[in-house]
Amino acid sequence: KNLGLDRYSTHSKGKRLESCLGGILKCVSVLCCNKAGGHDLKNKGELKDFASNLMEFANNDTKVDVTLSDMYVGLKMLARVQGERRVEAIRNLHKASLNKDIEETVVVDPGDYTKTSVTDRRALLITPARNRNSILTLKANDEDEGFYVVEKNVLSPSNEDDVRILKNAAHFSIYAQYIYFHVRDVATMDFGLAEDSTSFFRDIETILEDHSYSMASVGMEQTQLMHANFFNGICQTPYAILLDGSVKSVVVAVRGTSSLEDWVVDLQYVPLPLDQVGKVVGYGPALEGHHCHKGVLSRAKWLYNDIKKNRVLKRLFSDESPYRNYDLTVVGHSLGGGCAQVLSLMLRPSYPTLKCFAYEPPGCILDDKLAGECEEFITSIVRNDDLVPRITQQNLETLRDEFFDVVARMKISKIKVFQDVRVPCADEDLQRRNAGVLYPKGQASRDTPFYSQIRKFRTERAEKNKQGEVSVKLYIPGKLIHVVDAPGSETTKYVPYWANRYDFNQVVLSKSMLSDHAIPDLVSILKSIDLEEYHEHATFQTSDVTEETKYRFIGEFICCSYPHGKVPLILTLSSIIAIILSILSNQVCKFVTRTTTIVYPNGTTVPGTGVSAGLYSYALQQCINPNACDRSDAEDLEDSKYCQPYPGIVERDSNWTASNVFSALSVVFGVLGIVILSFSTCTKMKRNKWIIGCVLFLMATLSQGLQFLFLNSDLCKTWTHPITGALSIADCSLSTGGYYDVSATVLWFVSAVGCAHMTRSLG
Repeated sequence: KNLGLDRYSTHSKGKRLESCLGGILKCVSVLCCNKAGGHDLKNKGELKDFASNLMEFANNDTKVDVTLSDMYVGLKMLARVQGERRVEAIRNLHKASLNKDIEETVVVDPGDYTKTSVTDRRALLITPARNRNSILTLKANDEDEGFYVVEKNVLSPSNEDDVRILKNAAHFSIYAQYIYFHVRDVATMDFGLAEDSTSFFRDIETILEDHSYSMASVGMEQTQLMHANFFNGICQTPYAILLDGSVKSVVVAVRGTSSLEDWVVDLQYVPLPLDQVGKVVGYGPALEGHHCHKGVLSRAKWLYNDIKKNRVLKRLFSDESPYRNYDLTVVGHSLGGGCAQVLSLMLRPSYPTLKCFAYEPPGCILDDKLAGECEEFITSIVRNDDLVPRITQQNLETLRDEFFDVVARMKISKIKVFQDVRVPCADEDLQRRNAGVLYPKGQASRDTPFYSQIRKFRTERAEKNKQGEVSVKLYIPGKLIHVVDAPGSETTKYVPYWANRYDFNQVVLSKSMLSDHAIPDLVSILKSIDLEEYHEHATFQTSDVTEETKYRFIGEFICCSYPHGKVPLILTLSSIIAIILSILSNQVCKFVTRTTTIVYPNGTTVPGTGVSAGLYSYALQQCINPNACDRSDAEDLEDSKYCQPYPGIVERDSNWTASNVFSALSVVFGVLGIVILSFSTCTKMKRNKWIIGCVLFLMATLSQGLQFLFLNSDLCKTWTHPITGALSIADCSLSTGGYYDVSATVLWFVSAVGCAHMTRSLG
C-alpha cells in the first residue's frame, strides 16, 4: 500500500516525467545520428528542475481536459484577443488626441535612458521619425490584462552615446552569428584543424607576433582567430576569442542554442544564488543575495574557468602585449547572449572597461536589482515580438491562465472556431469577430465540467502559491534596445528605441514570434539602420485585409477544418469515386463486347468467336452449354473467367494507342486535382489554386472521354481475310469498363464545374 501511495506522490511523478523527457531527447539524438548533439545527455538529473517546474506549471494534482486541437484554437483565439486589446488601446489614444487630453492617456516611461521630453505628444502621431525624440508603444497591463500607451525615447542621431552604441551593436553582431558555424569552418579549412577536434589552440608564446590566422576567407580581413573551443556538453559551450583590428577590440563570442544539450540548459531556468560566485571572481560580498539562471550560470562558470586556464586573454592584455590597450567585448545570441551577459559580469573585476552585447537573450537571466546594476556595461538587443526574451516562468503562467480563460469563453463548436481562426482578420474586425466566438469576459457559463476543472485548478494554484516560497523573478540585464519594424511606403524601415526589462512582461502571440529570433536577419537590420535617414512611418498601424490577402494560402494545416465550407468535401468524394472508376475501366478486360459475323465468298455466313476486349487485355467468350450452343445468340455465351494480355502478333493502330495514352493521362490529371481538393478541405486556398484544379479536372474529363477512340480502332471494324477473302464484320458495344468510363467522365466534369464555382465565388 505504501508503495502504491509513493508511486503517485509528487516526487515519483517528477522522476517519471524527468525520465520520460530524457528518453525523448535521447531518441531524437539517435534518430539524428548524434548530429543534433545529445552525446552528453545522461538523464541523471539534468532535467530535474524543468520537470519540477513543468509539474508546477501544469498543476499535477488537477487534470484539465485539454487536447491538441484545444491548444491550437485556444492560442489562435488568444492571439486575436491580444490584438483586440492593442487596437482598443490605440483607439483610446486617438480619442484622447481628438479630445486634447492625451497627456492623461500617455504614460512616460521612467526607465528611459534619454530624458528628453516632448511637450506636444499629439505631434508624435504625424511627425517623421527624424524630427522627434520619442515613440509611442503599447505595454501589457499586469492588472487588467489590457494595454496602455507608453512614450519611449528613440535612439537619436544627435546623441553621441546612442550613435556609438548602435554602431558597435551592429559591428559586433556578426561575431554572434559567425560563432555558430563560420569560425569552425575557418579553423578546419584554413588552419588545418582536424574534423573531430573540439579545440583550436595557438602557441601562447608566439600568439602576439604571429599574424597568420586571419579570418579573411569569411570577409573579416582584420580579424585574427586567437583561440576556440568547440566542445558542446551540458556545462560546456562553444566559444571563440578573436582579435578585431578594425575597432581595436578583443572579442569573446559565445554560441547560442544549436544542440539538444543547449535545449536542456535553456530549460534549467530556476534561480541560483551568486554568493559563492562573487567571492571567487573578485566581487567579495557584493553579489550576496543575488540570483541567476541555473543553466546559464553553469556554462558561464565553465567559460570563466576555461578562459583562465588557456591564458589567452591574460596574454593579450599583458604589459608586453601590443594589444594591451584594446577593448574587451563579449557577445552572444540567444542562449549565448545570456551566457555572455553572466560571463561579462564575472570578468568585469579583472577587465573593468569590458562591454557586452547580447542579441535576443533569454528573458530570465539575473534578478531585478542586479540586472539594473549591469546597465553600465551590458546592452541587450531585442527585435519585434521575439519569443525568447519573453519566456519567463511568470509570463508562461500568465499565458496559461489567459489560454484557459479563452477556451472557457468559447460559445460555438470547435470546428466552427477552426474555420473562423483560419480566415485573416483586419484590426477593425477584431472586436466583431471575437464577439462571435467568445462570451464577454465574466459571462461564460460556469456550469460546464471544463469550467469546474479550471476553478479547481486556480484554487489549488492559489493555495500552493500561499504555502510555497516566493520565487525570485529574473530579468534581462543591462540596457535594452528594442528594434521594431515600421513598414514604409516602399520598404520596411526599422526603429530602435530604449526599452526596459519590464516591457517584456507578456508573450506576444504573432506570426513573427519565432522568425524574429533569427540572428542573420537581426545582423542585416542593425547594419541597415541609419539614424540620419529621413523616413515616415505610422506609430500605430491597422492591418487592412485585401481580397488577395483574405484568401492567401495560410501555412497552418488543420485536417478537415473545411475553411471553404462543405462544397470541397463533396467535390473530393466525387473525384475519388471518379479515379476509382477510371482505374477500373483501364484494368478490366470488358471495355467493349466484340461480336463478329464471317461471310465467305460463296455467301455462307458463320458466327465468329465473341471477345470481351479491354484496353490492355481480353477475355474469350465461351458456350454456357457446349452440347447445345448457338454462338450467334448472346444468351448462350459467357465470358471466360480469366483475362489475358493481347499476344504480340496483335498490332495496335493509332486509335487504340491514343486510347491507352489518354487512359493514363486521365489518372494523372485526376490525382493532381484530388490533391488540390484534399488541401482545400484543410486550408484556405487562393483563387488561382482553384483555377488550376478546374483546368486539371477538365483535362481529366477530356482524356477520359477520348478513351472511346478505342471504338474506332481496327478491332471494331470490318476486315477482309487476305488469303481466303472471307469478310469479318465486327460490332463493338459498351461493356462494364465502358460504363465505368462514362461514369468517370461525368464525375470529372462535375468536379471541374465545382472548382469553377469556387473560383467564381472567390473572384
